[in-house]
Amino acid sequence: MTASSQVTPPVTDATPDSVPTPTPNSTPGPVPTPVPNSAPGPVPIAAPIAAPSSTPDSAPPTPAGLFDRLAPQLHRYGLTMLRAGLGGVFVWFGVLKVIGYSPAAALVVAVLPFPAGDWFVPALGWGEVALGVWLMSGRARAVALPVLVAHLCGTFAVLVLTPGVAFVHANPLLLTLVGEFVVKNVVLLAGAVVVTTHPRPRPDAH
Repeated sequence: MTASSQVTPPVTDATPDSVPTPTPNSTPGPVPTPVPNSAPGPVPIAAPIAAPSSTPDSAPPTPAGLFDRLAPQLHRYGLTMLRAGLGGVFVWFGVLKVIGYSPAAALVVAVLPFPAGDWFVPALGWGEVALGVWLMSGRARAVALPVLVAHLCGTFAVLVLTPGVAFVHANPLLLTLVGEFVVKNVVLLAGAVVVTTHPRPRPDAH
């Protein structure tokens, strides 16, 4: 066999155009799904919804609430009202004795241990007027208290000296109109003690 008889493989001219270029896939593939964390975190708890509550302005006032609002003002002016009321009663009753229209004038004369002239009841009336003004003024309370106590305790003499006039069938629990008129002086006596012994308000320290 000779050299010319040998087959020589063809030589291919490899050019860039002959190299196949990969074509990008126009259809995108499936998007990978993120894998959730296997360890769950704290679950948020929703805040509870508060029930609507009624405000003091929208709620209707109750008797107890109204009293709580008025009590400070009543306490502030209560002592002044008590002093004016007691003093006014003494002045009113005294004026009736002075002008001769007091229904208690005959009772006063009946319980006196001595004969009284026509001057006694008007004089007693002027004394009651003076006591009323004295009480309302708030002056010399240390002197006013024993005078008031002596005068009011003197009215209780009707219960001792004339029980037939003050009680029904001599029963101390059954009061007549005169007995009620006298017993109510217990309230006046208690009010006089409160008014004359209450401490004076001190001015605010600046």
